[in-house]
Amino acid sequence: MKTGRSPLRFLPALLALAVPMLSLAAEPPPVGGLLGGAKNAGQTAYLEALARQGSAPVPGIPEAILLWPNGAPGAKPDANGAFTDEDKPAIYAFPAPANNNTGAAFLILPGGGFTNRVIDTEGIQIAKFLNRHGIGGFVLRYRIGATYPDRATSTLDAQRGMRFIRAHAAEYKVAADRIGAIGFSAGGELETNAFYNSILEGDPAAADPLDRFTTRANFGVLIYGGRAPIQNPASAPPTFFFATLEDTGGSGAELPIFNALRQAGIPTEAHFFQVGPHGTTMSPGDPQLGQWPELVIKWLKSGRFLTAK
Repeated sequence: MKTGRSPLRFLPALLALAVPMLSLAAEPPPVGGLLGGAKNAGQTAYLEALARQGSAPVPGIPEAILLWPNGAPGAKPDANGAFTDEDKPAIYAFPAPANNNTGAAFLILPGGGFTNRVIDTEGIQIAKFLNRHGIGGFVLRYRIGATYPDRATSTLDAQRGMRFIRAHAAEYKVAADRIGAIGFSAGGELETNAFYNSILEGDPAAADPLDRFTTRANFGVLIYGGRAPIQNPASAPPTFFFATLEDTGGSGAELPIFNALRQAGIPTEAHFFQVGPHGTTMSPGDPQLGQWPELVIKWLKSGRFLTAK
């Protein structure tokens, strides 16, 4: 009978290896938000998009349409007397597909702290999402940065953008009474400046054809942004709110607006989630924060903004 060394001799070493592995497996996975650890999944996509800003153009962006083809009021040339794209407010038009066009449209105001514009995830991707639901998306390139620190300049650009959509409503198959605004972060502040606190009615006798149209938004969506106080809540459009309570900048701006509109009897719907950082954009893949885009669509349907009235 052969004798050999028992395989049991390896047991102590195997156990020594297994104990650390079991210990690692027993640790709970990181939890985002207020509990620490990794943030929501959408934040990763947001940070990657920020890293792309200033690099190659995002595929699928149409040619910019200048809002003042002959030069914007207050535009400031550089030291060589030249004007760049940053001095030329413009619209990137994403009309709704003909096969499912609801007639509704949004002027889209990307955020960026008035120092940059998150044109991809808070602009182009929003327009494409709206298009999938039969809604036109018109992304605004408004003036920002040290050259244009006065918020009145960006407000003027936003109001001009709204007038542009109305003036070209027939061309883009848009219902002139179903045009809203959606703003993200600083874009939300711009939205409330332009369409809540300083609404301009059209002048039928204006020499500039666009000035004959109202800047009034028929509905508004504020995504982790806004500006309080609202000067005349009773004249505000029906409004949808999304922010997180962890993001004190977003919810801190939106809550006073929400309360003011409610007290004035303006139709509102708000979704303030507990956990989530600022700038989550559409939060792709996040089961909690990723709900808000579809919630906007449901709200638009319940308010009959996607059907002729």
